[in-house]
Amino acid sequence: MNRDEANQALELIRRVVSQARDDSALQNWGTLWMLHAFTNALGFACTQWQWDQGQRAPGPYVLLWSIVLGFNALSIFVLKRGQSAGARSFIERQIWAIWTTFIAGMVLVALINWRLGLAPMFMPAVACVLFATAFSMMGALMGRVWFAVAAFFAGMSLVMTAIPDHAFGALAALWFLVQFGGGLALHRARLRRLASGAREAKLV
Repeated sequence: MNRDEANQALELIRRVVSQARDDSALQNWGTLWMLHAFTNALGFACTQWQWDQGQRAPGPYVLLWSIVLGFNALSIFVLKRGQSAGARSFIERQIWAIWTTFIAGMVLVALINWRLGLAPMFMPAVACVLFATAFSMMGALMGRVWFAVAAFFAGMSLVMTAIPDHAFGALAALWFLVQFGGGLALHRARLRRLASGAREAKLV
């Protein structure tokens, strides 16, 4: 084997090892996604309930989502504390970037929506567009199945415009279905990996 062939073989090994670690690290999100499916769906459902009760001031909604997002952030660090040492992989950094950007985008859209005096039920349609964008970026990183989820949310953004009075309730059901289903798939993949004797990967 000459030097060029050796370098090519080494690069191939690096890619395989990196992909295996990225896959196992991603699978560690499964439990968190299933937990956050409940908290996020509850947040959307409570938003719908507050609106149906005639709540129009932004304060209660800000408080609600501060609690939801705060709990989600805390649960990540609590549930992942004490895992084996290791640095974040490329995939892990991208996942954090995608969903942090998504949350920031949702907060900014809500603020713009309020300042322009638009009907708050405009938000679920925009949320579906942002969801579609986030899942599309995940598809570019982690597999074509996420493009199908992105297409699903893109289509649902139009459906939301047909049910404006019930849009947050519908979004609660949709998000629970997608996030819990995705989390369950990742969790089952993790259990299969551990059953095969593979080592645990560190999330953060």
